[in-house]
Formats: sequence, structure tokens, C-alpha cells
Amino acid sequence: MTSKGKLGFLISERHFPLWGIGGSVVGLVFILGAQVPYSGRYGEPFSMLNHFVSELGELGVSEFALMFNSGMIIAGLIFIPFMIGLGLYMDNIVSKIAGAVGVFSALSIFLVGIYPMNYLAEHSMAAMSFFFSGMIMVGLWTIAILLQKQAKIHKGFSLGGVINFVIFFLFLYGPWDSVEDLSTRPDIWMVPTLEWGIYFAIVGYLFALSVFVWNKEKRVSGTQNV
Repeated sequence: MTSKGKLGFLISERHFPLWGIGGSVVGLVFILGAQVPYSGRYGEPFSMLNHFVSELGELGVSEFALMFNSGMIIAGLIFIPFMIGLGLYMDNIVSKIAGAVGVFSALSIFLVGIYPMNYLAEHSMAAMSFFFSGMIMVGLWTIAILLQKQAKIHKGFSLGGVINFVIFFLFLYGPWDSVEDLSTRPDIWMVPTLEWGIYFAIVGYLFALSVFVWNKEKRVSGTQNV
């Protein structure tokens, strides 16, 4: 099999959904699992209501930082063939642009794992690249789903895209208070709470899309083999 043939195999309609499922599962297990033993720099337990996602990857603070960072690296890489495959699967110009933006977003996730919070400048650039590209990506997926001539993806998934876009937008542009001293962080802080909202919304959205396409193509394959 040529390199071109191998790439086609990886992003084929029967295989690219598996990358999306795998990336979602890795993202859930490695990130949520890193919370369990967490004890912050002030001895506080981890809370999604006032701790940022990336605090789980801070070396020297988070007990399972290596687990978290490894999960970001692996998930970022796994999502690349999924993004390419989904863009080609819907087969319109917007979906292909969305796929390209999705690859950039996946690479940003990868870099968040490479550069944890200890490397603040690099980490911040990677994280903000993900937030902005992620917002653009879900907006483009929403448009691409609605523009399908042949509805390969149920148009109801456009609602999930809208929900994701709104959460990204609120996180990036909402009038939220900043906290200078993390030792006095409030019990409920909207910025990290919304960041966790992004995490669950985007992972849930990509997982649902992946399972939908996988089930659909599995049924089609079964019908063809009868």
C-alpha cells in the first residue's frame, strides 16, 4: 500500500470516526483522571468551578501532570485524521475549510501538552490558539452541516455546533472578573467554569459526531455485504 493509499485508509468514511471516538475517550480518561489525586499549591482540592483545565498539567503541582499532558498530546494527534476525514466526508467547501481549521485546533491541543503551564508564554499561545480556532471550527462545522446537499450528517448536529460556539464566545468575550491572587479564588469563578464547559461541550460534540457516522457507515457496509 502506498503512502497515499495508507492516508486514504486512515481517513476513509469507515475509519475516520474511530479516530474521533478514540480522541474523545483519551481526552476524558486522561484529563478527568488527573483530577483525582490533585492537591493545589495552596493544598486545595481540584474544582471545575474555580480551577482551570491546564492546572492539571502544571509540573511540580499536579500529581498526575504527566498523565494530563500525555493525554493532551495523544488526543491532539488522534484528532488530526478525524478532522481531515470529517471535512472530506461532508464534501463541501465549508466542511473542507472546517477540517483544515480543525487540524490547526488539534495541533494546538498537542502543543498544550508539550508546553504545560510551567512554560507560560508558550502555553498561553497554544491555549489561546485552541480557543479561537475551536470557536471558528465549530461555527464552520455548523454551516457545513446545514449546507449539505446530501445529508450525511444529521442536520440536528448543527444545534450542537451552535451551543459550542456560544460557550467559546462567552469564555473569550464575556465580562468576567479576573482574579489576581489564586490563593483567594472564589468558590465559583466563571472563567474556569466556562473553560470546563468548552471541554465537555467539544468532547461530547465530537464524540457524538463520530459515533453517528460510525454507526451509519457500519449499517451501509452491512447492507452492501448482504
